[in-house]
Amino acid sequence: MSTRKETPEQERERLYREEQKNNPSGNFNDNLNRTQSGMPNTTGMSTKEIGVLILVVLVIFIVYSILKSSRTPLGEL
Repeated sequence: MSTRKETPEQERERLYREEQKNNPSGNFNDNLNRTQSGMPNTTGMSTKEIGVLILVVLVIFIVYSILKSSRTPLGEL
């Protein structure tokens, strides 16, 4: 560990970057598995931040649904 104070997240990121520099082709499988998981990368997000993200997506979906259902077809004007 380095002499300066690092959070565990910063240390993981630093070690990950060093590994990428030392072995760029070895990380191909890790990156491939990460992209095929179908889930967004939320490792750095707290539970509160993930909840806010889900809430924003739900609000956008509800507003879109309301606006789409309130439109009248052109033939009925």
